[in-house]
Amino acid sequence: MPWTSGLWICALCMLSLFTIATRAEDDPCTVWDGDKFYDLSPLKADDNYKFNSPDGNEYSLNVCRPVVGELWAVKVDEPEKVAGFTRREHGDFALGLVNTTLAVRDGDPTMTLTKGSACPNHPDMPAAATIRFKCDTSVTDNGTPMMIAQLPPPETDSCFFVIEWKTHVACPTQPKGGWGVMAILATLAGLLLMTYIVVGGFYNYTVLGLRGLDILPRYSLFSLRDTINFFQICFERIKERSSETLHFGNSGMGGWRRPALNGGYRGLDEEQTGMLSGPPGYLDEMDEEEPPHPANGRAAAGMDDSGVIRL
Repeated sequence: MPWTSGLWICALCMLSLFTIATRAEDDPCTVWDGDKFYDLSPLKADDNYKFNSPDGNEYSLNVCRPVVGELWAVKVDEPEKVAGFTRREHGDFALGLVNTTLAVRDGDPTMTLTKGSACPNHPDMPAAATIRFKCDTSVTDNGTPMMIAQLPPPETDSCFFVIEWKTHVACPTQPKGGWGVMAILATLAGLLLMTYIVVGGFYNYTVLGLRGLDILPRYSLFSLRDTINFFQICFERIKERSSETLHFGNSGMGGWRRPALNGGYRGLDEEQTGMLSGPPGYLDEMDEEEPPHPANGRAAAGMDDSGVIRL
């Protein structure tokens, strides 16, 4: 039935909006915080980000992917997934494995790396790191990580790290792939559909007197085609009227002259002359009904109206 097709269209519109809202959140290294969207995937690099701790030790880190290059004697279950490390005396110490799930804390997207190397003083505890990305539009490039804290001291025994990263990539942005535009288009389509249903239903109820499910508007290809044809005809008529008015203004009004000896009007076409002269035969009837008038306004003395001299 036609009304069921309308319901299906509404359901598809709602489904598309739900898909758009959840699609971006499912992408790696992205997160929604209310109406704000964060995407850290541009920080994924072909080379590792290198930075130094306050004590001068070098750290290597990558985002949304494992570190680039070979590791030396790293003791983790999945060395191919190490996201950051530092080199120590007995081998590379992993800060944690790759994590593409983000969380927003106080407006800052945050990433947590877990399952790193075993802590030196607590072999049953794996290392972990928290990276807090802060929005900074003054940083034109991707920025550089900075070590904020290492626990427990000294650094050679540390296995919990807090890193801060100022970058413009951490600022709210729009979802990739044109999903923002698609959401707007889908919303407009849904509003137009609801307007069509409400207005059409009100018209069917008040004007046509329909009741029940019959008040739902029925979309038809033929009715759409008829509507287009109607507007085309109206446009053509308006165009013809405009051209006729323009032609009459150029040659008609400015071309009027006094009646000529033959009783016609110069500068007028046949149609306009016919409109001024009345219906066919009108002038002949006027000539027959009009009584004769003397040439000088009065008959001569001793002469009747027919011109006969009476004595």
